Amino acid sequence: MLTKTETMRSLVAAGLMWAGAAWSADENPVDPAALKAMDAMGAHLRGLTSFSVQANDTLDEVLENGQKIQLSAAVKLDVRKPDGLRAEIETDRRSRRIFYDGKNFTLYAPQDQFFVTVPAAPTLREMLNAVETKYGIAFPLVDLFHWGEDASLASNLKEAMLVGPSRINGQMTDHYAFRQEGLDWQIWIAQGEAPLPLRYVITTLDEPGEPQYSANLTWDTAAKFDAKSFTFVPGQDDHPIPIVAIDVVTPAQ
Repeated sequence: MLTKTETMRSLVAAGLMWAGAAWSADENPVDPAALKAMDAMGAHLRGLTSFSVQANDTLDEVLENGQKIQLSAAVKLDVRKPDGLRAEIETDRRSRRIFYDGKNFTLYAPQDQFFVTVPAAPTLREMLNAVETKYGIAFPLVDLFHWGEDASLASNLKEAMLVGPSRINGQMTDHYAFRQEGLDWQIWIAQGEAPLPLRYVITTLDEPGEPQYSANLTWDTAAKFDAKSFTFVPGQDDHPIPIVAIDVVTPAQ
């Protein structure tokens, strides 16, 4: 009869053998099938014109003493291409709302009743790039929607492999793992005609403690919205505040 320790070793060994069935070091470290799956996912996401997605996140915060603290967040994105976005972000520490209607971008703090509104570019992609570049505001999931448009995303990969099938909330997915400079990341893509990402995990290798970020995604690709859904209307007690652009350093010529 196996001891508890021997049983655990057997289970671990079996798990490693199962994972290794999909990929081995003798093969191409960047599996073309994994890239093809990401391209199919990216094309499907870019083809969505109106949708809602809920992301339940966890994020490691590494303290100065090396201890990891795990924080939670819930993010809901309502999107209507090409010019409508509303985001609701709830974390352990704060609540934020984001509105974009093709003309203005608004960041709202409902607990403090403060908001910032600035003129915005006429399309979602232009707005997202401008807001991140000028104000340092990054949106979740953005890279997933741009996969396949920028060849550098794939060229940055050092390893890519199929781990195997996996069930996420009752739905069958294909689990992929990728490695690039400073990052390990995994993604679970739904099987079938709608290859939506249902889970992803990012491990930052070049930071102390190698903190990890993970998200489970729930999609509604039949969601419909009217224009009012994306326009911010301040309440009587809401107050505007200014926003300062981040410093942009131009490389020496």
